[in-house]
Amino acid sequence: MFMNDIAVIICNFNGGTDTVRCIEEVIKSKDTQLDIYVIDNASTDDSVSLIQSRFSNHVTIIRNPENMGGSGGFGRGLRLAVEKGYPYIMMLDNDAYVDTDTIKKLYEYLQENPDVGIVGAKIMMSDDPERVMDYAKIINFETFIDESQWCGKLDSEAAKIPRDCDFAAATAAMTRREVLLKCGGMDEEYFIYYDDIELGYRIKKYGYRVVSLGSAKAWHKSGMRQRRENTFVRYYITRNRHRFFAKYLPEKDIERFTEFMLSRAFSYMYGSYYKGRMDIFDTEKYILEDFIRDRRGKAGERRVNELQKDGYHLIENELSGCKRILIYPADEVPEHCIVKFCCRLCEINPDIVIVISTAFGIKSEFCLQQIRDKLKRNCPNITVAEVSNRNSFDRVVYFCGHVKDITKNILPDIYIDVYGNMIANERDYFYFRNYEKSYDFFHGLYHDSIIETINKIRKEG
Repeated sequence: MFMNDIAVIICNFNGGTDTVRCIEEVIKSKDTQLDIYVIDNASTDDSVSLIQSRFSNHVTIIRNPENMGGSGGFGRGLRLAVEKGYPYIMMLDNDAYVDTDTIKKLYEYLQENPDVGIVGAKIMMSDDPERVMDYAKIINFETFIDESQWCGKLDSEAAKIPRDCDFAAATAAMTRREVLLKCGGMDEEYFIYYDDIELGYRIKKYGYRVVSLGSAKAWHKSGMRQRRENTFVRYYITRNRHRFFAKYLPEKDIERFTEFMLSRAFSYMYGSYYKGRMDIFDTEKYILEDFIRDRRGKAGERRVNELQKDGYHLIENELSGCKRILIYPADEVPEHCIVKFCCRLCEINPDIVIVISTAFGIKSEFCLQQIRDKLKRNCPNITVAEVSNRNSFDRVVYFCGHVKDITKNILPDIYIDVYGNMIANERDYFYFRNYEKSYDFFHGLYHDSIIETINKIRKEG
């Protein structure tokens, strides 16, 4: 069979119409000769028959005997393309749709820049087509996260140029056969999430440039939004992020990273146990223990759990009879925490009056007005104002980074933190006053084991 220069690898698991559309857009690509491979992860829907009936002359389907996740699917596809001798190999998510000239631009960029090991398209949001989802991301070893100043913002001229970065999202990225032969392919034990980050960063560590090509676009329907009903994303992203940073962070930061892991896990476990949120407690417990045992691949039992009610467990009891609530926000609290809390208040009482205070310059008034605008539909009686008389309100709510830091009993005023923990009564107050003592025990239990695992991962390279 005649082989073209480019192999496009699409990973499918019960993708159905998404995968069909993805293939259709690839076929429309201008001035590009390519071969399409669909790696099917043991789909249980009609994906395979649908693809075969629509694209029998355009697509080769490779079936995995079980669901091996995105890393297993792409991993097999990359190995196959390397074995067949394709000089250029592209990864494409089945729920991503490329522009007609995207594949050509990625291909030509690699041809013109031999020092580039992998190049990624700029990923846009499919439900908000002019807004950037993924472009020119870097790895922040100070905060242990991947980030980009352009993500979540509207497309702009500044986001239309090639930019060197730390990895290219497998949503739509192209590499070379010679690069994979030198650097290795996808680490298939990630299963899903951080697998492409690890691949791109490894390619960069080998001395190649990694580039995000702002002129090449793909639109992506993020699977994270579809999985809000369980802890799937929480488990895989956190477990795999921990391993990535354990492998690549500077040696001087090992202790700091260990403290970060322990503090993060305990914050979620301590609060979720008190709220009866065993869905979160079990997931966080196994994230930590699976890291320590270096358990990878597909999640075992009790790792992915159906989500229960959100963390504001006392709102109904403490605030159900209230008609007027005053809220003091805080700089360290993300907007979505305040929005979520206010929405819950309005579910309890649609007529409730909510005032977000501008006092103390805690957040800019512009930022608070944005919060108000987001809430106007669900909370019609919400305002942003400077308040001089607290006595006109039934209850006062303070947001904070973590309720463990509250050392003074201010009841009946309420504290809420970014984890959804609340101090709303005496029982809450005394439980969280024991936080530090409980953390000391937790720290002693796990600290040395985490250090041992990090060193083991780093030795394996």
